[in-house]
Amino acid sequence: MRLNRPHFYTGAPCAGLSLLGGGGAGAGGGLGTEVGNSDTLCFPAGFGNIYLGETFQAYISACNNGAQQLTRLEVRAEIQTGTKRLPLLEAQTQKTLLPNFAPRQCVDFVVSHELKEAGVHIMICSGSYLEASGEEKKVRQYFKFQVQKPLSVTTKLQFLNNSILLENQIQNMTKASLALDAIKFEPTAHYIRHDLTQGPPDTVTRVLCACIL
Repeated sequence: MRLNRPHFYTGAPCAGLSLLGGGGAGAGGGLGTEVGNSDTLCFPAGFGNIYLGETFQAYISACNNGAQQLTRLEVRAEIQTGTKRLPLLEAQTQKTLLPNFAPRQCVDFVVSHELKEAGVHIMICSGSYLEASGEEKKVRQYFKFQVQKPLSVTTKLQFLNNSILLENQIQNMTKASLALDAIKFEPTAHYIRHDLTQGPPDTVTRVLCACIL
């Protein structure tokens, strides 16, 4: 589940927390699927709107809802983008590898990832454990979400003698108000940048004039 501010509702049931597991757990014990319904405080069923540059945080919980003792529980989490696959929970560590997993025991994790790519992302949560009979069981769940660009930037160029006038239009693509902390042009080779809010530039052969309209 994404760590996100919950919403309050009255009179409408809500979905419980999504847990690691699902249909792969047998009758002899395994990882649960849901816990705790409430008609007052409702956790978001989806990931909501996520934008480039945000830090994505998620809560992962694995619970043994069966009556049998499980052994060698290993929990993994990864996030897959259009170009790479990155671990969120490292395997074979003291926190993610439990030698024994008692009935009704739960283990919780909070993972985070800085979003540096726009487009489709998939968080993959998986777990493996041994039943009392020694048989190995594996479960896996996928959570797909879209990372959007919060800003749209368009440019126009005007050539004036030995200078270039660059106009940038910045549009807020989100549904909320944004506060711009700073805007800065990064010139390419053979050009320099001068901030017009600091006065007119000195005489140079090539000047990149930054104008925001």
